[in-house]
Amino acid sequence: MAERIRRQHTVSKFYLKGFSSDEGRIRRVSLPGEPSVVLSARDASVVKDFYTVTLPDGSLSDYFERAFSKVEGEAAEALRLIIEGEWPIKGKGRASFAEWVALQHLRSEDVRSSQGAFNSEMIRLVVGVSGKEALRSVIEKAEGRMVSDEELDWEWRDITKVGGPDIKSTANQHIRLLTSLLPKMANYLYNCHWTLFRFKRRSIVTSDHPVSLVVAPDYPAWQGVGIATADLFLVPLSRRLALTIQPRSRFPEIPEGVSYVPDFTHEGTARISKSINQETAARARRYVYHHPSDSPLDGLYLPQPETRSEPSMSDASGLIREEGLFSGMGKGIGAQVTPSKSGGRSMTIDDLPWPIPGRQACEKPKTW
Repeated sequence: MAERIRRQHTVSKFYLKGFSSDEGRIRRVSLPGEPSVVLSARDASVVKDFYTVTLPDGSLSDYFERAFSKVEGEAAEALRLIIEGEWPIKGKGRASFAEWVALQHLRSEDVRSSQGAFNSEMIRLVVGVSGKEALRSVIEKAEGRMVSDEELDWEWRDITKVGGPDIKSTANQHIRLLTSLLPKMANYLYNCHWTLFRFKRRSIVTSDHPVSLVVAPDYPAWQGVGIATADLFLVPLSRRLALTIQPRSRFPEIPEGVSYVPDFTHEGTARISKSINQETAARARRYVYHHPSDSPLDGLYLPQPETRSEPSMSDASGLIREEGLFSGMGKGIGAQVTPSKSGGRSMTIDDLPWPIPGRQACEKPKTW
């Protein structure tokens, strides 16, 4: 396949039509509120080469962008039925839409950014507990040369700073995570409780991260929010519809004698629309979208763009030591870290590839 720039969508085109005018135009508001432009819904969520993966022979492929279109096609039909009044949605339609909601969450820039942040923190921890001399050995072995103390000091400071080295997750890493989690998340959502909110006059917005993972107000601020810990999945469906998906394990206490609470629909109110719009805007990464004739953002808080690359682990600064956490206790002791999704396989500094994949270019001193 020829290597070219591919225009790929991080938010499904069929989905954005529900927030567009009859002419297919949509308003895109850049966080924290300006600029605001009206453009074609087809162009509103384009990112160049976002899903383009690198094959073993070095060539580029947009296979996954095309593979996603099958999921989107089936979900588009399910959404059409919902908009036309079919509820609750069951069987194949429900399965198709659950898969699309899972895909839309997992394909997002937010998930990719979080993956890069997690990788950074893991590398920081592995290097930090191993110590500076262990890092020197990794660099010298990989580059076949001696590393000065000045260069080692610089590398140590950059890798062990809070948050770890600046790493950008690649499309290959993102797709690997997506394909691993997609079937499980889709099945999880399928078996949740779904509530459809219908609004007669109030307008609903969406964003470049339209699936919001919502937790209770008393949720610990230090604890990350993920698929398994979210109390609610919020999905704006169109200008007049919104969907909440609630894990049954977090459902309010079911009355005695009731074994199953069916999906239901709820009449939307001004208070509910404001709550949904605020949650959606707060979870946006760079853009909020809405119908060009509406003004649904009045009175809402709009965050600064890209403010959620937060640490995915507890702060490990107390484990970072130049001499190594377990200095003098034997090679490798204390330098093993097992990632939560590694299947139990330990990682040591000897496993650290050098140069670090995806590490952002940073200017080194020229005095070495």
